[in-house]
Amino acid sequence: MELEVRHLRALCAIADTGSLHRAARQLGVSQPSLSTQLRRVEQELGGALFVRARTGCRPTPLGRLVLSRARPLVTELRSLVTEARAAAVGGRQLRIGSTASRALAG
Repeated sequence: MELEVRHLRALCAIADTGSLHRAARQLGVSQPSLSTQLRRVEQELGGALFVRARTGCRPTPLGRLVLSRARPLVTELRSLVTEARAAAVGGRQLRIGSTASRALAG
């Protein structure tokens, strides 16, 4: 298994929310699916990334190391996508305005 961007996003969401349940909701996946994904990432990296307790999830030392590298990558990828989308449309936004008419309600 190779780490993918979705894995990095999941790790950041777990750390940011402090909970597998809240992170799963934020990511739009089921909690069991996110738990399975986390276990696979931990197996790939060779250690636990979070301490799981009733009060939530806290990063382990290994988790803090991985998160310190994952966060800038996720942020840069988000910026790349935003810039690429803007460039794809020529850097222009289409804005449509109107006055009240029968063709456009409200």
